[in-house]
Amino acid sequence: MDVFFEPLEGSPFCIQIGFHDTVLEIKVKIEKHQGIPVYRQTLVFNDETLDDELDVEGCNIHDHSRIRLVVEPEPLPFTKIELCIGMLPSNMRLPIEVNVNDPVKRLREVVRSLEDVPLERVTLYANGTELEDDCRICDYELPDNSSVDVRIKPLKFMVMVLPWKANLKVAVEVEQWDKVKVLRKELEKLQPSLKFDLPSEGYFCIHNQSGMDEDESFKWHGVEMGDTIEVFRGTISR
Repeated sequence: MDVFFEPLEGSPFCIQIGFHDTVLEIKVKIEKHQGIPVYRQTLVFNDETLDDELDVEGCNIHDHSRIRLVVEPEPLPFTKIELCIGMLPSNMRLPIEVNVNDPVKRLREVVRSLEDVPLERVTLYANGTELEDDCRICDYELPDNSSVDVRIKPLKFMVMVLPWKANLKVAVEVEQWDKVKVLRKELEKLQPSLKFDLPSEGYFCIHNQSGMDEDESFKWHGVEMGDTIEVFRGTISR
């Protein structure tokens, strides 16, 4: 049967295909007919990308069907450059050799291994622009010895807060380096919906039986994921 192919650029063309041909076999015929390498072809029919292992029947392709042909650009030649990786706000830079055709995610994985932090916390910037995972390094046109800044997103974790005269604990999400005073704002947001008591005459927080300095961080106080912080009426005298 005859099937028409419509490239994004150029004129449509017709190729005869068999009822049991697979999508990969159709791509091979397109390569012979049009000289477009199989690895650069993507076939789209009824707004769905066709998998190579499917056959004509499985794709519901009929005589005189029209299939969209997406032709990927030729990959760039293998080229290496050196990038200078630095952790903000430090001015120190670590040179790393990369392939410009690599995706940004691969560079993030390298940085993650150096910093020993989860990949989702690593963000890369060059010339003030965040480098996106679905782009290649070459997409940003970085010259050799370009500087790439690394920012580590703060680690968030849950603490359990036991309000004054309450029987249930309240889960609050904070960052390790947040000051304890941030907890007041979060509790005020949750109070209307959860209806717990925040003493109007003032209150303070206790962790591991010690009063907490609200101008110090949770990290400074040794607060870990899931720890309980208790709220008491009154104030701490220095």
